[in-house]
Amino acid sequence: MSFPQNLANRWKLEARLYSNIGTLDLFRKTFDRGEIDANTYHKQHKVLLTDIIETRASLEQFNFDIERFIREENIEQLFPAGLVKLRMTEGSEDNIYSQIDYSQVKKLPTIAAEFVANAIELSDLLHLEAIATVDRVLPYLDEIFDIIRRAPMYGTSHWVTKDIKQWIEWMDKQKPGQLLKQDEIKKLELQVSRWLSDFRRELQNL
Repeated sequence: MSFPQNLANRWKLEARLYSNIGTLDLFRKTFDRGEIDANTYHKQHKVLLTDIIETRASLEQFNFDIERFIREENIEQLFPAGLVKLRMTEGSEDNIYSQIDYSQVKKLPTIAAEFVANAIELSDLLHLEAIATVDRVLPYLDEIFDIIRRAPMYGTSHWVTKDIKQWIEWMDKQKPGQLLKQDEIKKLELQVSRWLSDFRRELQNL
């Protein structure tokens, strides 16, 4: 039996999303049990987040209902830790971020997916205060700064570009293994959420 191409494509994307959520759940649980190191966890975490964001953008053409998908696939029961991460990519985890408009993400798919994934991953790292060291945080700032420079709606005079550059310059002056202080972590967390919100607004203005 053959199926319409559009339907087959949708099923393929939904299967990809399901697989990524399940893998995120597994990685989170193994990390919490101390079975994988922080660097491996964050590297794989970011890859999975990026793929989820790209998949969600592709599913937008099918009027995809994420809440229905979560219910029908029993995601909350099967992959509770993965669901938390999925909520973050949807912009609804703890109301830290505004809702993501995936129709806008499709305008700059690679740049948008990388930016959102790096911002979420940096926020996740900062939440784990015990490992929020300069040498772990700085690479994310460098990547976000590089993405911003590739984004057509930003320039050197934009406040986000300047703000990220200031954080990088400050980090460069610190010792690599230095653990960020709690007030520094909270301040950077706030700025990351502001960068992400601004990025979404800029996408809408394209």
